[in-house]
Amino acid sequence: MNTADLRPDARVAHAPPRGFRDILPTEARELRGIERTLSEVFASYGYLPLDPPLLERGDAAGIVDSARLIAFLDRDGTRVALRPDLTTAVARLVAQCYANAEGALRLSYFAPVFREEPAMLGAEREYDQAGVELVGPVGPLADAEALALLAESLACAGLHDQTVEVGHVGIMRSVFAELAEEARARVLREFRDGDHVGAMRAARRSGMSAGALATAERVLAARGPGDLEALDVPGVDELRGTLALAREMFGGDWIVPNLALLPSLPYYTGVVFQALRPDLGFPIAAGGRYDGLLAAQGAARPAVGFAINVPRLHRALFEAGWRPRHPRPLVVLEAGSPLATARCAARLRGVGLVVAIGAVAETANLPVVTVATIDDEHVRCDDGRTLSIDEFARTLR
Repeated sequence: MNTADLRPDARVAHAPPRGFRDILPTEARELRGIERTLSEVFASYGYLPLDPPLLERGDAAGIVDSARLIAFLDRDGTRVALRPDLTTAVARLVAQCYANAEGALRLSYFAPVFREEPAMLGAEREYDQAGVELVGPVGPLADAEALALLAESLACAGLHDQTVEVGHVGIMRSVFAELAEEARARVLREFRDGDHVGAMRAARRSGMSAGALATAERVLAARGPGDLEALDVPGVDELRGTLALAREMFGGDWIVPNLALLPSLPYYTGVVFQALRPDLGFPIAAGGRYDGLLAAQGAARPAVGFAINVPRLHRALFEAGWRPRHPRPLVVLEAGSPLATARCAARLRGVGLVVAIGAVAETANLPVVTVATIDDEHVRCDDGRTLSIDEFARTLR
């Protein structure tokens, strides 16, 4: 046997670790475009960017299940973890830096998070999140702002057929208020896990009355404004007001009430929501009100926010037919004399063109125009024409 056959393929040996991947120029350019658009929409609502550190203390990484942390020991023996969630990172940051701040904090981010995934699933362990956190204000107007900003952000990014399902943790707790606290927590945990049948079965076993069970069934079946209007349970009036305000901020039929919606993360306390497309089997974004999370970090302030899963948004955009806006073409400048080529490239860039000197191996799917250097003021086009720098620039506008 040839011993060379036993050597690992170099491409495999030097690949990134499981669950991490290289993002090549075409995808990276598209993701940067999405980032710019989302950041502009966030800024239009008054949200200011921040960037928490990549590492958090392992004992303060948040509510994410410890089994999903990518954690290790620092050199001083402290357990640290790659940031698993940006909401908890922002809550920690607010508690440390803005504990005594007055007025609203409007904060935004676009950054990667890291979560452990089972090897057999082949899932990514690093992906970008984009989102906002509104710290301080309470009530329907603040919740409506978060809802409207999410819907407008997705629409401006190019996604136009999404719906935003909206529920309310407080309403669900009131619906099952007849149960003892431990039993109610068990029922709500079943809803968070997506097992609605198991949740109702657990409520029956715990002794919930027939009347309360019937009310719960009506609440869980509510879809659309008409169903919501017909309900008479604590918290519904406030939710109706929130949804009406959100539609005033960003119009359209994008809101779908879904009172059975309970996110898997347990820190939400009020309105909760997730953005979906009918043809995809997963949410693109999720968020809600979390009035107790900052108190756990040492700053008892209410907050509401959301996070967009950027790779899922990218995929949804492509499946909906979106393509990036036509960028400026890449001008590939064939070299003449070194001095003339340097001056010609500088003049081309000076009139706003993107210029690479010599043959290129990667274009990131940009349109390419090739010209040859004549002198520092002129280029020769593929069709044989000799044009001045200004004349050539006008042909590309």
